[in-house]
Amino acid sequence: VNISYNYFLRIRYKTKESKKMGQSACKVSLRNGLKQTGVYLVENDKIIRANLRTTINNLSTNSTIKVRGESSYCDNYADEICEIKPNIVILSSFNKIKDGMQRIKQIQKDMPLVKQIILTDTPDEEEFCTSVISGVKGYCRQSIKEDELFRVIHMVANNESYFDETMGNFIFRMIRHMGHLKQLPIDKPVEEQFDMSERELEVIKAAAITRTYKEAGELLCISPNTVKMHLSKIYRKLGVDTKLEAILKMQSKIYEFKF
Repeated sequence: VNISYNYFLRIRYKTKESKKMGQSACKVSLRNGLKQTGVYLVENDKIIRANLRTTINNLSTNSTIKVRGESSYCDNYADEICEIKPNIVILSSFNKIKDGMQRIKQIQKDMPLVKQIILTDTPDEEEFCTSVISGVKGYCRQSIKEDELFRVIHMVANNESYFDETMGNFIFRMIRHMGHLKQLPIDKPVEEQFDMSERELEVIKAAAITRTYKEAGELLCISPNTVKMHLSKIYRKLGVDTKLEAILKMQSKIYEFKF
């Protein structure tokens, strides 16, 4: 539990560090290597959409972030996204959309290189879990501040993930549960449910409660490269890209979102 708690603190610390970094530091990083980040906005309310467009276009003095297109959820925006090829799609007021998850999965299927960010009025654990499993890289409150939104776009564009801090306790709870998978009253052994070897299950459990390949390897007395190799196989089997996605996907299947 102590290791898990340290991992949880690291997640929160990273968020605080990004705040300390400041918008100017983000701009320097963008100027030094990141090409222009194209954003596509989806929002039904024209006023909210216009405000988001203005905010995003004004975030970067050197135009490193630019809104390339926008639409409402009622429009058939998939074709336009395919044509424009933005780096990021922002799904605003997501909690008000009934078929939101289907839209996320469709974008992920048709345009796997496009990263998705959700803005929601009411952060929800089940919605968050399903979103991350479906490939969403950013999950934030609708009321996010301008400088924070800049950091979210910057991180997601650089293949990082950013999640609202209200999901911290939920993530921590899922990490703790990873240590008890073998004792769960389920029909099939965990290894069979996920087509994993017993060793692979040990690796994902160790990875869940540690920060690096080296730390996970020390727990299992194997090398960091061996941990990395096992995790790559696990991610392929689960159809995910990150450790958090793997943890949430395994937990969601076992608990059926009854956290």
